[in-house]
Amino acid sequence: MLYLYAIVDRPGEMPLPRVGLADQPIFFYQDGEIGAVVSRVDPQQVTTEASHIWRHESVVEALAEAGGTLPVRFGTFLADEAAVLAMLAERRASFVAGLAQVRGRVELSLRAIWTDLPPPPAVVEERPRSGRDYIERRMVEERAAALRRLRAEQIADDLYAHLDQYAVASVRKVLPTERMVLSAAYLVAREDVPRFQAGVAEIGRDRPDIRLLCTGPWPAYNFVSPA
Repeated sequence: MLYLYAIVDRPGEMPLPRVGLADQPIFFYQDGEIGAVVSRVDPQQVTTEASHIWRHESVVEALAEAGGTLPVRFGTFLADEAAVLAMLAERRASFVAGLAQVRGRVELSLRAIWTDLPPPPAVVEERPRSGRDYIERRMVEERAAALRRLRAEQIADDLYAHLDQYAVASVRKVLPTERMVLSAAYLVAREDVPRFQAGVAEIGRDRPDIRLLCTGPWPAYNFVSPA
């Protein structure tokens, strides 16, 4: 079977990594100006162990560094050459549009973590004495949760107001965990990466209530999912 790493722009002009998963050679199938980068791999040779995941990621990162790349999620197989060419033909319009979006751009990841986690409501151990007592406790808990979410959304909006000027697209999750205010990804032109990172550093100096973690650049996984 053929293991799929990515859909790429003008594959004949792009330098490819020599080998990929299971140390198998990397090659491509082309349909016009787009192509699919693959290796011929037995699916039983691919597991979710860290070394296999990182081998996949290293191939995708090398491709993204070389040119327009739509990364494919780890563990994607196609039966044969005919299946690859059929995919390229059937999804040509979406692949061409996706490559136009990511060409010359990278993904930056941002995490915002509370430094002063808002306290949860006090836990009362004894059983409620009545239905009214239970309802009042639930109202206190729900009010505290609503205030925490409101505060998190205000922080997220403030971050977006400062950082969206450097990005062409962005996605976010507010309060994905109790400790994390925001998990976000930004699609940024390569030449704007230093400005984005400087913007994050500036916000971090002005916001003692949160700690910001910015990583990347990465391939644009959060903005394209071709297969």
